[in-house]
Amino acid sequence: MILGTGVAGSLAGPFLAACALLVVAGVGKVARPDPARLAARAAGLPVPRPAVIGFGLLEVAVGLGAGALGGRFALAVAACYSLLTSVAVRLLLRAPATPCACLGSASAVVTRTHVVIDVAGAGVAIIAAFGGSPWSGFSGHWVSGAMFLVLVATCVRCVALALETVPDLAAAVNEGAT
Repeated sequence: MILGTGVAGSLAGPFLAACALLVVAGVGKVARPDPARLAARAAGLPVPRPAVIGFGLLEVAVGLGAGALGGRFALAVAACYSLLTSVAVRLLLRAPATPCACLGSASAVVTRTHVVIDVAGAGVAIIAAFGGSPWSGFSGHWVSGAMFLVLVATCVRCVALALETVPDLAAAVNEGAT
């Protein structure tokens, strides 16, 4: 059997995608902290630039660590997504036209889809905390592991498109309809 049994083992792919998305978001905040700082300020959370960079570094560390080790480290992923959910909800309620800058984009605004993805990331991570390493089932199955990794990367890209491109597309469609 390639993946572990039980719910935690069957969620290895979504859990790794959540971890990878945290890494992408963290790198975006470290490389370009000012858009995330403006989004936090619009959400009513005035944080200094070093705090945004620090949180970005934390996202990278948590995503990489939990993605490699799994188990109880997944709770750190759940904590990050819980915090991101609360910020996204605040931004959606207080300043919905403000770009969220979550993945480094300076133009994508937060949407309800964004909140759902954050909640799903937290939920998957909580369930994954009851399993072991998401990689444990691939020992000796390098071809399957490589295919799995490609599927996880594809999932991450699809979620990134849902967060960054779909809001712009919806705005363009709404603008064209008026």
